[in-house]
Amino acid sequence: MNPKRIKIAAAALIVFGLAGYLLWISFLPVSPPSPSESPLIAFVDRGISEEQLQTFHDRIVEFEITVKDNETNGARDISAILSLGNLYYQIGDLETAAKWYREILRTNPKDGAALENLAQAQIEMGDWEGADASLRAAVNVSAYEPSYIKLADLIDEHFPERRDEIQVILETAIANLGQTPGLLSRLGRWYADQGMLDEAISHYQVAHQIDPDDQAIENTLDELRKARSAASKDAR
Repeated sequence: MNPKRIKIAAAALIVFGLAGYLLWISFLPVSPPSPSESPLIAFVDRGISEEQLQTFHDRIVEFEITVKDNETNGARDISAILSLGNLYYQIGDLETAAKWYREILRTNPKDGAALENLAQAQIEMGDWEGADASLRAAVNVSAYEPSYIKLADLIDEHFPERRDEIQVILETAIANLGQTPGLLSRLGRWYADQGMLDEAISHYQVAHQIDPDDQAIENTLDELRKARSAASKDAR
């Protein structure tokens, strides 16, 4: 065969082979990015009017000047930095809010308010691992019921393989804060999710005794009793 024709034939095979490969990979399933690969949300729309937004921006400028003046004079006003972070959070600028909360933690790593607020911003940003770390640090320095419950909910929703930790977290909260309707009912929910209806009912009963006017607790308690009764009948 003519050498020139051999080269042309070889080139054609390469072209057709590449085209076939591209056609083949176009039909391959594309895996969605894992949660850890998803980009973080930097801003959320709070539905603030232009007039309100301008008011917020004016206050932000005032606090930024205050913070800068304090630094120039060798002073550090944590409350001013916290207020600045909160203002950015209120307008939905989560990324900048988190930056100011971290600025507090840079020199005050055990500041409970900064840890709590950073965790909330991270949750809304989709930074589950960051929120987990911030909430754990928060409950270690300032034990608040909402922080424990928020940590339990975070694990329940985004770290299902670690759901066993929820029991320890809530029992620790009860040991630190005492029996509250919120903690008892949240732990009761955990037991219910495990199919441990007797334990769930027991916790909801105590929660109901503490707060008999909480209709949500009473309703859940009724549902759990019906579920246990139905399970008992099925077992016969």
